Amino acid sequence: MTKVLGSMKIEIIPGDPRFVRLLEDFTGYIDTLKRLCTIPKGFVFDLESVPLLRGSNPEAGGWHDYFCRTDSDPVVDKETAAKIYEEFQSFYDEQEAGGFFNRLWDWICRHVKTDVVRVAQGYFHKHKVMATYEEMKGE
Repeated sequence: MTKVLGSMKIEIIPGDPRFVRLLEDFTGYIDTLKRLCTIPKGFVFDLESVPLLRGSNPEAGGWHDYFCRTDSDPVVDKETAAKIYEEFQSFYDEQEAGGFFNRLWDWICRHVKTDVVRVAQGYFHKHKVMATYEEMKGE
């Protein structure tokens, strides 16, 4: 069962609110992989970059970005990274209270965002886990 240990602590990169840096290690059990994984302190990522729905689930975006790096632990393929993204979107959506329409909206957003990352080009396995902000913004 998907689980996180603690909360994701981030800082916005000064001068560029699109990017954040992880202030502490962030650990979770990933059901897709059947193992505990940790995103290291200092990891720079762009929250979620899916147009129109950007940043609506930053933790899920962090997990997805981590598994899109060339040296994540473990290294996964693009489809597995998308499944992990969907897994954490579901996990965080379930933490929210809400009625039928809120749950329906979450379901729609989750599937749209996951489908977008499945087909998006150019970002997968482009950077190392500890790529700097300067390396990331140069995409």
